[in-house]
Amino acid sequence: MAYMLGLLAVASFVFVEAAEASNGTSQDRRDGWVSQPNGRGTFDILWSCLFTIFLCTWVSLHLNVPAAHENYWHQFFRKMRWMVQAIMAPEFVLAFATGQKVEARRSVELFKDLDLPAHCPKWTIRHAFYANMGGFVLQPRESSSFPVNSKQLHWLIQRRYVDYPTMTADEVWDKSKADGFQKSLTCLQTAWFIIQIVGRAAQRIPITTLEITTLSFVLCTLVMFYQWANKPLDVQSPTILTSHKTIAEILLEAGTAARDPYKQTPLDFIDNQSPSWLTEVQPHLQFRTGPRMRPLPRFTNDRFPVIGAGPDAVGLFLFTMAYCGLHFVAWDFSFPTPLERYLWRAASIAIGGCAFIFWVCETYQDGHRLGRWERWYAKWRGDGRDGRINTMEKTRRNRRFVPVWEVIVMSPVTLIYTVARTYIVVEVFLSQRSLAVGCFDTVQWSEFIPHF
Repeated sequence: MAYMLGLLAVASFVFVEAAEASNGTSQDRRDGWVSQPNGRGTFDILWSCLFTIFLCTWVSLHLNVPAAHENYWHQFFRKMRWMVQAIMAPEFVLAFATGQKVEARRSVELFKDLDLPAHCPKWTIRHAFYANMGGFVLQPRESSSFPVNSKQLHWLIQRRYVDYPTMTADEVWDKSKADGFQKSLTCLQTAWFIIQIVGRAAQRIPITTLEITTLSFVLCTLVMFYQWANKPLDVQSPTILTSHKTIAEILLEAGTAARDPYKQTPLDFIDNQSPSWLTEVQPHLQFRTGPRMRPLPRFTNDRFPVIGAGPDAVGLFLFTMAYCGLHFVAWDFSFPTPLERYLWRAASIAIGGCAFIFWVCETYQDGHRLGRWERWYAKWRGDGRDGRINTMEKTRRNRRFVPVWEVIVMSPVTLIYTVARTYIVVEVFLSQRSLAVGCFDTVQWSEFIPHF
């Protein structure tokens, strides 16, 4: 938490100081390409920002285990799509990372009730991340294999369909392809970028809109690193768990709970990976879906996070608003044309407003699905009922996780957000054609050294 508060403090400082510095008047500008011998030039600004954005959006992504049949190019283009997603809406990728960490912590608590021999390794958050990303694949007797997440694995172990995994936390981490050089380079570059921005803000030296946007990526990336610190990176081969039972026997012994046809894997009655954009939202919207194989050969990366109403949700909300708020730093910046300044202001308001509306709608709907509002209302009334919803009602609500009212509200909100975000991404590069003279000044680091 102290780590996150420190990042928010940096964002607040830059917001105040950079906003007061502005970036020059329309009469004090340099047009076109500026060379760097007498200070920093256009190339320095572009290289520093683009290199930082690349590291923030590529190295920070921790995607799930790919399917066995997928080659390098399948994985490469999937990561490219998520890189574009991270550029267009980094706060949503941060939400996925936060949700995955919350689910991993829940898994650790769930596994505490297993009565295991003393020699079995403790179930850790690394095990939980590994399971939820598709690291464990169930191979039933005479049946097709498919990945199982931590909830499904807990159910299988509890009923002795599979043995408890003997992998230690270190062995799980050994599966990770985490490149220490890449992460170190990312941390060094982002740290140096933050120092540069803080130094410019402290000395009231103008900052470009591209640098403000890059700073927002940096803040999201550092939090993503924190949330995914225990998630293995780029795991290629899962761990196979064999069962002496066929999947038909497992489902038959599960009783009425498993009588409905599955949509993702045969263990949907335990956890159906809901809600997910690829496997649930797109079919409703008649879009092309994927993966199409059933049972699912891999877990998709877009399962909507069920974070709850605790500190994680509050922290994510604050960082989302901080990310949106950073764009307001450029409210009084001097743009190449007055129209671009007004459009930037409108886009900043649109991004912040849309993010807030999304949070309100999703928080309400998430609470409705889980029966949170009924419990709180019952507690407030003091009528002695806990307000919990039964399993059948919870299942029914989960099936309607995208109600009509939410589609009606969120469709225009999503469109407005997309247009506003696209404008900001385009404008930060267009504005490089004409910048305030002060944007090319460098920080005088000697001024920070005390003189006696």
